[in-house]
Formats: sequence, C-alpha cells, structure tokens
Amino acid sequence: NAVLAACDRLDGVQDGVLEDPTRCKFDPKVLECKTADGPSCLTKAQVEAARKLYSPATNPRTKKEIFGPLFPGSELLWAQSAGPAPVSISSDFFKYFAFKDPNWDPLKRPVNFDSDLALADTPENTVINANDPDISKYAERGGKLIVYGGWSDAGIPPRLAVNYYKSVVDKLGSRAVKDSMRLFMVPGMGHCNGGDGTDTFDMQSAIEQWVEQGKAPDRIEASRMRDGKVDMTRPLCPYPQVASYKGSGSTNESANFVCKAP
Repeated sequence: NAVLAACDRLDGVQDGVLEDPTRCKFDPKVLECKTADGPSCLTKAQVEAARKLYSPATNPRTKKEIFGPLFPGSELLWAQSAGPAPVSISSDFFKYFAFKDPNWDPLKRPVNFDSDLALADTPENTVINANDPDISKYAERGGKLIVYGGWSDAGIPPRLAVNYYKSVVDKLGSRAVKDSMRLFMVPGMGHCNGGDGTDTFDMQSAIEQWVEQGKAPDRIEASRMRDGKVDMTRPLCPYPQVASYKGSGSTNESANFVCKAP
C-alpha cells in the first residue's frame, strides 16, 4: 500500500499496478516502526531486509551487478524468494553443478559472490546457461523470438529479461533485433502469471502471425480475471514502450491505451 501510494500515479493511472516499476523510488524506511512492532510498520531489521530485496546482488570486489533486484509493486509475491532457505533451483545448482557437494548447506557456508560465481561460470557449468546474446544464425534463417516476463516476478528477477534483450541489441544491432525479436514486460505480473496485472494473453498466436504472415507484434492484448470474470484489459507493449492512457474512457479498457516510448 505504501508503494502504491508513492508510485501508482506515475503512469497517469491509479489502478493498483505500476506500469514501469523502475521509475518508482521507494525507501521502506518510511514504514519503520516509531514505537513497538505492529502490522502496519516494519522493524529496523525488516527495513534493511526490504532494502536488500530492492537492491541487486553485486560482486563484493568489482561491484559489478550479478543479479537484478525485485521491484516495487512485487511485495505480495516476495515469499517465493524471501523464505528461510534459498530457492531450491538456485541452491541445487550450486550444490550439484558448481560445488559438486550434495552435503553443501548454503546457510552454513553462504555463496561467495566473487569466487563462487567464477566457479559457477566455468565452461562445464555454462552448458545450462541460456544468456548467450548471439542469436545471429537463428535470425538469419528467419527465426522469430518473443521473450516476456512479469515486472512483479519475485522468483526470477525481471531485469534479467531486460538485460538479455539489451545484450542481444548490443550484439546484433537494433535493426536486426527489430526483425527477429520482441520483449514484452508485463506490469504487475508475477512468474508467468499471477499478481495484480493483466496476466492472460496469447503469445502463441502472436508468434504464429509473425512467422507465417510477417506481422510483427507491436502490441498484444492482455486481460485480468477476477472471480471468473475479466475486470481489466490492457495492451502489452514491446520494450521499451509502455501502455499510455489516452486521457479519456475507462482505464480498465485496452482500447483507451496506446503503446509509446516512456
């Protein structure tokens, strides 16, 4: 609620969803308890924990970002990653790939974000790394790629998708990427679905039309279901464009929004 009070209107529409949460500059210290702990405030330790979740993981030596942060607006989904133990897909990778030690306990021997990351990126481990930006051969033979992610994803931090897209642009050039790749970041959506945003859409038809008819997806219609009924529709826009309200008509209807550069 505090995040929405601070940032919901930044996109011109008060709807409980942040269209572009990267614009929201929120410090959880505003919720720090003035007296005793309670349901409407955070302890000092909780404030610091929230700040860490809003911050990227960095290499302690080089200060280079390793893993992106969780963004404002995703708080109700934090339990996916902020429990008492690390997410199993990440801890299992270090246990069985990087350290090759089934007895490794991340709580007793935490990951070193410098030396252990270098170990994780050895050639024998990067066989499961899907971050290679060179999709030139795929693009040259007419391949089309649609990538999408939720801005409120608390399982896979959303900036990973954005950074990958940018790395492909850097590698291939913007013109080649425009002909072969689109990224759609879904406001308010969690991991693949869920969250407060519009999480129902048809990417399959979009890719079919692009491949078979040459019609690139410049906007994809999305909806949100509540109690078995659609209560909101919005366009999903190719990154870095965002859905912008025209200024009239219902803010729950996609027809009243256009995709434009932020």
